[in-house]
Amino acid sequence: MSDERPAQPQPSARDLVRRRSRAYRAPETGRHHHIGAAPERQPVLGDGGSSYVGTAQVQLAARTVTQLEEQAVRVRAGMAAAAQDLRFEDAATLRDDLGRVEAELARRGSPPAGA
Repeated sequence: MSDERPAQPQPSARDLVRRRSRAYRAPETGRHHHIGAAPERQPVLGDGGSSYVGTAQVQLAARTVTQLEEQAVRVRAGMAAAAQDLRFEDAATLRDDLGRVEAELARRGSPPAGA
């Protein structure tokens, strides 16, 4: 007499997936993970067409405090230059960008430099 048992069919991948006890949810860290650093300027589609922004939430979250402080200095200089050239709409846009950079610095507990 042989002690061989009848061969059980191997379960399919679909059967294995269906038997999971719960779905895995990665912890929410507020950061968007991607390959490489966030781009310096990111295209944004708006009502008037596309434009480029340097202070999107994903960009600010990916930068270090030092990079954010350097960006704040650059934005302040650009805002001052735009106001001096009487380009007030550009200066207002840069003021809004500066507010987003300073808010990210404040969120991380770093006081804005040069304020």
